[in-house]
Formats: sequence, C-alpha cells, structure tokens
Amino acid sequence: MGIREINLQEEIPHYTKEQVYGILIPTIGKTLEELDINRVFDKTVMNPKVTGIAGDVIEQSVFGYKANNKQIPDLNVDNEDVELKTIGIQEKSRGLWYAKEPCSITAVSIPTIEQETFETSKFWHKSQRILFVYYHYLSKMTVKAAGYKDFQVKNFYFYNCTDDDKVIIASDWQKVHDFIADIHKRYPDKESRKKEYPNLSTVVNKNLEYLDTSPKYPNAPRFRFRARFVTVIVQSSINNTYERSDRHYFGINDVEKECIEYTRRYKGMTLNELCREFGVDNNISCKQAGEKIIAKMFGGTKKISQIEQLAKFGLNGQIVVLNKNGGRTEDLKLSACPLDFSDFQIIDGEQKKFEDTDVYSFFNDYRLLCPVFQEHPRMIVGPDGKKMITQVIYGENTFEGFKILELGTDEIMSSVRASWEEAKRLVQTGELTVTVMRRKDGSVRYTAKTGIEMLQTNLPKALDNVIFFRGTGKDATDKVIVNGLKMLRQNYWVKGTYVVELLNKMKYLGEHQKG
Repeated sequence: MGIREINLQEEIPHYTKEQVYGILIPTIGKTLEELDINRVFDKTVMNPKVTGIAGDVIEQSVFGYKANNKQIPDLNVDNEDVELKTIGIQEKSRGLWYAKEPCSITAVSIPTIEQETFETSKFWHKSQRILFVYYHYLSKMTVKAAGYKDFQVKNFYFYNCTDDDKVIIASDWQKVHDFIADIHKRYPDKESRKKEYPNLSTVVNKNLEYLDTSPKYPNAPRFRFRARFVTVIVQSSINNTYERSDRHYFGINDVEKECIEYTRRYKGMTLNELCREFGVDNNISCKQAGEKIIAKMFGGTKKISQIEQLAKFGLNGQIVVLNKNGGRTEDLKLSACPLDFSDFQIIDGEQKKFEDTDVYSFFNDYRLLCPVFQEHPRMIVGPDGKKMITQVIYGENTFEGFKILELGTDEIMSSVRASWEEAKRLVQTGELTVTVMRRKDGSVRYTAKTGIEMLQTNLPKALDNVIFFRGTGKDATDKVIVNGLKMLRQNYWVKGTYVVELLNKMKYLGEHQKG
C-alpha cells in the first residue's frame, strides 16, 4: 500500500485525479465564503485570530473531510498519497504572482527526528506530492480570519517533487536532523538542550536552500518550503515564467562550480567574441547582450533569473560592468522588488512591521549572481581633430568572472530598513511630495517618448542612502496614486558604487584555487 500502513491509508479520503479536477475547477473565481457550505467561518466569531482558515474551508467545505493534525498526507489520488496545501498568492507588477509567505509542511519532531531517515520521515511523506490550491490574498495588510471570506480561489496545481529537488530537500532535512542529533549527543540533560534548540532557526536556516524552520524554539518549529521556492512553483503553473535548462544542480555549490568552469573557458573574451560564440545579437546594449550570453551559458535562452533551477536558489542575475577605474558604470535596479506603499497603511490601529514586509523577505531570501564585465576605453581624436577623448566600445568589454552577493547581511539590511522607514514617515506624515523636474536654468524637463513633464519625489535617493528609490514604468503615463499624488511606480535600487565596493571585497568564484 505504499509508504504507510493500511490502517492509516484507510483514514485518508480517496479520489481519482479526474474527481479532484471536478471538485476544484468550479471553485475558481469564487470567494471562500461562497464555498463555505459547512460554515467553517463560524468559528472566527469566537476566535477572530484562528490560523489556517482558508485551508479549513477547502478541506471541510470543498472536499468535505474533517480536519486532523496527524503527520500524514491529506488525500490519496490515483493510489498515491497527496498533501493538500491551500496558500495565499499576491499579484505584483505585470501580472506576476508570488507566494505570500513560506509554505508550512509539518512539525519538526525534535524528540524523535534522530530516529528517522529522510525516506521514512514524516516530512517526506507529506512533501513529495502536493496539491496546491491558490487563493488571491487581496489585502496588503495582515487580516483577521474573518477577512479571508472575500478572498477568491485563483487556481490549483499538482506538484510532484522532481529527482533533483528531492536531493536538495533531502540535504536540507538532513542538516536539521544532524543538528538536533548532535545536540542530543553533546547535551544529555533537557535544560542544556533547550538552550541550543533556538539555533535551529538562527544558525541552521542560513545553510538551507529550499527549506527553513519556523517559529523559533521554544515555540514548536515546523518545516517550511521557502517563499522563493513556492513562488517558482506558483509562477511556473500560472505565469509560465521559467524555462528549465538541462543542467542538474544539487546545491548552490554546483552552481558555483559551473561559474568557475565558465570563467575558465571565457575569462578575457570580449563581448563581441562571446556574442559570436553563443549566437547573440551584439547590436544591443552590453547589459542586454551580457544577460543573454550568461543565460545561454546556463542552458537558458532568456534571462538568468528565468532559469528555473537558479530561481529556486534565489539567484537573481545582475550584470555588472566596471569602468576603467574599477567602478560600476550604473546603479542597480532590483526589478523583483517594487516599493509597496500599502506597507504604510494603518488598518484598525495596526500596521506592518518591517520584518513582515515583502522587501524584508526579498533581501533575506535572494542572492545576486553577478557576472562581471570590464570596460577598456580607447583614446581617440575628437571631432575637432585635435583634442583626445575617451570612448568606450561595449563590444570590447571583457568577461572577468562571477561573484555571488548575499543581500541579507546586517549591513545591507540596515540600509534597506533606513530607506523603508523614511518612506513610511513621509507617507504617514503627509510630507511626501511630487515636484516637476527642472534644468539648471529653471526650464521644465519633458520625457522624450511621451512629452510629459518629468516628476520627482522626495523619497530617499542615491545621495541619501545606498538603498534608494527610483521611478519605473512602461512610460511616463504609467503612474500610481499615493496620498492623492500621481507618481511613477517606485523600485528599490542599490547604488552602483556600493555594489562594487562590496564585490571588490570578494574574490571571483574559483579565484581562491589559484596557486
């Protein structure tokens, strides 16, 4: 009967996949309140902060089975055990959907986990096949349980753990297992062990790729899929965002090894040479051409960050071009990290803490994979035929190697918090301003594409902080309204000189192997 005993199998509702489709397809577009035929929401009257209400509605009112807290999968579909997970998703810019938060799987059984192997673990039983039901978490603020009534079911998806994912998940699980087993080996008494368990979330989580554990001990910790991992699943099933290359990575170290090999092969080659090597049009900018070249190195065709395997590791590709003095030629836009003005709303006297925001999660969950190119400017005779001027021909830029920048360091997070707090202050005090941009002579500046007046805000700029805000959009008409003021959508940016300063402290991947 599979991975568990027959008596446990008999407790699980059995379905065919066709039956599941027949149950869930009619739910798409309906609110959780409309689906709640068994009045699950009634319990929110006495317990307004009850957790898991969306999942309870799907389990009890849609599938019609009673909730249980046993560490076994919820369903049996076509004779395979399947865990049912109802998760909130949110729409960001350009219709992309993101997981609202990490996906909790099952408890970390601290007293007994050292007797388990991964293959026999309760976690693996519940995570190898998952039926995700997505609901649209419409609110930008955390809502109480009754507030879920208006949230609509968006879609559903059967996730089957791939062989490659299994290797990585097993490695993550083993690290948790070994950490707890080591504590039990070194500390025979319970009180000493209790002092060590909190390091599970503060130390071990930093070394996990697809998983983390939360909450922090002494609260009962649970295994979770990281939000970035769940977001890849969501976007693959809804947006078709990613392409899967033919590469196999069983940890971030495998990506680093491939970076080292590409550096060995291509270091010193010009952009023109690399364009010919990889069949890329060299009539586009260095950044665009470099992005396509690096994506092709890793077996993709689009962008580095659209390669599924890299995205699951939280690797965002950012081409870095150094000028002749070793400085970066431009600031760095974090395209996946827009400023969410709803972070600053006060609802029922409550407001978001910085630690509960998407930007906090982004910086803690993602890394920058930085392919570095070096400019080689020429000295040429100017138009007057006399004066020598410097000219950069981007096709002559050379590829130098790769560096990976962790975004969640204390230093970077301090700067992120400072800009976020200042933006919050400006919005909440009404001091946020939008003014027309002018030249030094006082004349108004207009956009070349639309002929509309160029506007600027008093949000933190590069002069104020290394993490700052800059407007972005399809064109100057693509605006949002904040405090009654029209402005471009705002993105988090990182000052280019700061990125170079951080990268200069690091060696290129593989450089330490020299000598």
